[in-house]
Amino acid sequence: MIFFYFLPAIGWGVMPLIAKLTRAKPINQLVGTTTAAVSVSLLFTFLIKPEFTNISVMIAFISGCFWAIGQYFQFYSFQFLPVSEAMPISNGTQLIGTTFVAAFFFQEWTNVSMWLIGSGGILLIVLGIWLTSWKEKQTLENQKRTNRKAVAYLSLSSAALTVYIVLPQAFQVSGSGILFPQAIGMWSASAVFAFFKQREIDWQQIRKNISTGIAWSMANISLFLMIPMLGVAKSFTFSQFAVLISMYGGLLVFKQKKKRKEFLLLSLGGACIIGGILLIGFIK
Repeated sequence: MIFFYFLPAIGWGVMPLIAKLTRAKPINQLVGTTTAAVSVSLLFTFLIKPEFTNISVMIAFISGCFWAIGQYFQFYSFQFLPVSEAMPISNGTQLIGTTFVAAFFFQEWTNVSMWLIGSGGILLIVLGIWLTSWKEKQTLENQKRTNRKAVAYLSLSSAALTVYIVLPQAFQVSGSGILFPQAIGMWSASAVFAFFKQREIDWQQIRKNISTGIAWSMANISLFLMIPMLGVAKSFTFSQFAVLISMYGGLLVFKQKKKRKEFLLLSLGGACIIGGILLIGFIK
C-alpha cells in the first residue's frame, strides 16, 4: 500500500528521464506523450464509465491544452539544462504558483497560522531552487547565457502548468470525468504545435516517447485513485517527491558530474524543497 502512495511521484519523476533518454526533439516528446495519454485515459474511461457534463468537458479540454503548452516548454528547457537541475526549478515554481492562487484567489488560507506556515514553505522552496541551481564561479560563467534561456522556458512552462492545475479547481470540476477530455485537450494542443513544427516531426522519435506518456498516465491516474483515500493535500504532497527522483535519477542516468560542493548544495536544495512541500501540504 505504501508503494501505491508513491506511484505518482515515481511516474512524474521518471517521465522527464525517459523523455531525455529518447534524445528526441521537444515536439516529438510532446506528441508521443500525449498520444499515450489519450490511449490510457480512453481505456480508463471505458472501464470506469464516468459521467460527463458540458462544463466539465470544456474546462478539462482547456486545462489539457495548457498542460501541453507547459510540457512543451519544459521539454524544450532540457536542451539547455540537465534534468537534475531543470526539474527542481520546474516543480518548485509550479508549487509556488498553485499555492499563491489557492491562498489569494481561492482563499484556502483563512488565518494567521496558515499564512505563516505557508509563507515559510514558499521561502524554503525558493531557497531550495537557488541551492539546486548553484554552480561554482568558473562553471557559472561558462553557462550563464544557457541558464537564462532555460529559466525563461521553465517560467513559461510553470505558468501554463499552473493554469492546467488550478483551472478545474476554479470551476469546481473534478472526478474521473475530466481525465479523457483533458487528454484530448493535451493531444489537440500538441497537434497544433506539430503543425508549426512539421519539419521536426519524426515518427520513430514519437513512438519512443509513448513510454514517456505511459509514465505520466500512471502518475496521473494513481493520483486520482489516491485522493479518496488520503485527501487532496496529502496526495499532492506525496506526488511532489517526484522532484527527488528526477534530480538524483538525472545525475545517475546521465552520469552528470558535480563538484563536491555543488552536489552537497543540490542535495540541501532538494531537502529544502521537500520541506517546503511538506509544510504547505499539511496546512490545516
